[in-house]
Amino acid sequence: MAPPPVHGQVGLTRRELERELAWMLRSIPDDPRELVKLFSHSVVALLDKNNEAIARSLAQREASNGARGHG
Repeated sequence: MAPPPVHGQVGLTRRELERELAWMLRSIPDDPRELVKLFSHSVVALLDKNNEAIARSLAQREASNGARGHG
């Protein structure tokens, strides 16, 4: 589970992205074609994870703004 966002932060932090990438690249293939596939997969997976984090952040902001507006 990701830590709560820093004030004003939307999406994953640089450190979270680096940690995810390190995990994805834990074993590097010898075949250059497989390396290209791994790199492509890693980029897309990081974008997906960051987009999910952005969506969560925006949903939390909307929920907290809605709660303030009704209070």
